[in-house]
Amino acid sequence: MERASNHPHDLLIVFGSVQRVIRSEKAARERGLDVDTVPAPRSVSSECGVVLEARSVDSGALVDVLDGLNLIPKAVYRNQHGTWTPSTLRSTVSVDAVRLTEGSVYGGCGAKLSKGLLHSVLCGLPRIESDDLIVGIESADDAGVVRITDDIAIIHTTDFFPPMVDDPYTFGRIAATNALSDVWAMGGTPLAAMNLVSYPLKQLGKKPLKEILRGGLETMAESGAVLAGGHTVEGAELLYGLAVTGTIHPDRIWRNGGARPGDVLVLTKPLGTGLVTTAAKGGMAAPDHLATAMRWMTTLNRQAAEALHEVSPHAVTDVTGFGLAGHAAEMAEASGCAVELDLIALPTMPGALDAAATGLVPAGAGKNRTSIAAVLTITDGADELRVDLALDPQTSGGLLAAVTPENAEKIVRRLPGAAVVGRVTDGPSGTVQLR
Repeated sequence: MERASNHPHDLLIVFGSVQRVIRSEKAARERGLDVDTVPAPRSVSSECGVVLEARSVDSGALVDVLDGLNLIPKAVYRNQHGTWTPSTLRSTVSVDAVRLTEGSVYGGCGAKLSKGLLHSVLCGLPRIESDDLIVGIESADDAGVVRITDDIAIIHTTDFFPPMVDDPYTFGRIAATNALSDVWAMGGTPLAAMNLVSYPLKQLGKKPLKEILRGGLETMAESGAVLAGGHTVEGAELLYGLAVTGTIHPDRIWRNGGARPGDVLVLTKPLGTGLVTTAAKGGMAAPDHLATAMRWMTTLNRQAAEALHEVSPHAVTDVTGFGLAGHAAEMAEASGCAVELDLIALPTMPGALDAAATGLVPAGAGKNRTSIAAVLTITDGADELRVDLALDPQTSGGLLAAVTPENAEKIVRRLPGAAVVGRVTDGPSGTVQLR
């Protein structure tokens, strides 16, 4: 097929096998699209060594082709000034035109106020009591829960933050995925969501905003929730997220308290989003490492929650800005137990430890260490890079669950990326040991 000179091949699509590349190439050519199977460049990771080369002007048609084949790419790259940059087929705004992360000091959940500072601010404020408020702020659970009837309770939660990636569509997906996660962490089902936006219109123009909202909307649709509205203001810094409402039976709520000595801790996603995106902001992350982090950050925790429903977990939380160690400390405190985390067992995203080794550790990791310093013990000889990993503020991280050892095995077998990362002991209440 003759290639149009004014539309070069500027997309690389990565699949998990040669067969999938060939299937996608054949179907795309039958559709009249200009595609080729080519060796994967060194900067682009491909298990099978070949990728599908295409044109960004055909991205919409490629989405239709791949949806028809039920093929989901492992990663997509766009050529930006000669460099293959992680992206998605659904993105329509080039990161050449706008770099979202340049306007933010922090990125993602790393922008959260530290746990200690937040506690000092909230301490002493009056509380509004109600017999129908089943879960409030008293135990640092992931969301609030209000009883409506004997059989129905409403989960309320919200999350928003500055961008950690430059692609607007992907940022919208990540932010929505992160906000929806709290509902699954409580054992519920997302029902509806509302957009929350602060946007520097003069600096970015309106097109990136539309892409951000489109990414969030498609993620809501994937979750089963509907968009019920939102609120947008013009501000100096870009912030985006959702206020989410979910439903649950009042007697089936998962809490971050309830872990028992003898339980093991299962984490359903690998760690390292803060480290990898910090390295990417500094121009020091390999494209395939950032692409992997983006894939995990846009992976809904719905499947993880469904797996946990089958084993009746004793305690559940999601791992976000306070890092694995910080959220484990909250679980230990709420459960009246101690927690030990096995640093060697922590599932790790590619490039995360490399970033830590070069000092590209997000500021949020330092805030997390300070916040839990009074309850944190690090054993002699512990790998400091993995300590950084345990404290790394995660954006759209996995679920952390306390379950019996036999149920932990079931979860790990079912969920790719899941791992047993520690155990619950009868040690000093609220303490965390990194071993």
